[in-house]
Amino acid sequence: MKSFGFLKGTIAGLACLGMALPQTTMAAGPVAAPVAAKIQIADVALTNNTLTGKVVNTQGKVLNGSVVKLSLGNKVVASTVSGKNGEFAVRNLSSGVYQVSTGQTQAVVRLWEGQAAPPSAKKNVLLVSGSTVRAQFGGLGGLDAMQIGTLGLAATGAVLGGIAISDNGDTIIVSP
Repeated sequence: MKSFGFLKGTIAGLACLGMALPQTTMAAGPVAAPVAAKIQIADVALTNNTLTGKVVNTQGKVLNGSVVKLSLGNKVVASTVSGKNGEFAVRNLSSGVYQVSTGQTQAVVRLWEGQAAPPSAKKNVLLVSGSTVRAQFGGLGGLDAMQIGTLGLAATGAVLGGIAISDNGDTIIVSP
């Protein structure tokens, strides 16, 4: 009977250890990097080979004087500054996939010349400049909900494992 108690304690201890260790520690091989989010490409119709748009901040207020850059790959092919109402225009463009950026904001657009644009293509680009502030739970040293849950389960397992190990057969555990 004592060997059965030892077996129960060992299993409980291993279960606690499995919950306490990060999953990557117990992984069979290297953990694959997370897949990058799918890039959204917006279709935009050029008007007389000109891309027009507006730059605003995260509150929707227009930003004048913002530098707007268009890139093909790693090469900047055009640059302009937004005007009084946050509006900008980049002339002499041809069809293609471009990166439009201002500050920390980047967007990928597919530019279409003339009547070749699909019906869903937009006439202008709206760039929202600035970083988004996200709320974070920092109540327990910056732990997220999954980590707190894991620690709670590990603590519960440790308590139950201790009870199972200390059970000498004379005690009956009664739970409501």
